[in-house]
Amino acid sequence: MQAQSPWGNEPTQSTTQVVVGGTQPQVLTGQPTNQQVLYVQPPSFKPSPNYRHISYIIIGFGIIFTLVASFLTNLTGVGIFGQLTNSMCCGFLGIACIMDAMYYNDKSAWERQTGSKDSSSILGMISNIIFAMISLGMALMFLVTV
Repeated sequence: MQAQSPWGNEPTQSTTQVVVGGTQPQVLTGQPTNQQVLYVQPPSFKPSPNYRHISYIIIGFGIIFTLVASFLTNLTGVGIFGQLTNSMCCGFLGIACIMDAMYYNDKSAWERQTGSKDSSSILGMISNIIFAMISLGMALMFLVTV
């Protein structure tokens, strides 16, 4: 069977080339049969000082110190430890939010450098800054009332 192109006087194709509508395997001429497929991973953000990990450590210390201060409040019955507990909890959370905002700042710069969208990083940074201001303001209020 000879396949002929519908547009003219070109030479006929052999049966080893592409046959439209045939039941045999179709092979494109000029294409290698054993190809290696390379999967390119998108670049990932790995900052040198990872401020997010530092913020997790700060939150961990805040939880530990808050539990210790709460235990001392219950043990001694002194009310000043209760106010310090509240202040420490809010203060450590505010500092952790500042560190997380620093992480988002570095991530935003990296995303701009690689050509990605940085809107989610900027939104995260702004929300962290707002939450840090609220937390640190509450920590200051708890210290003032002591």
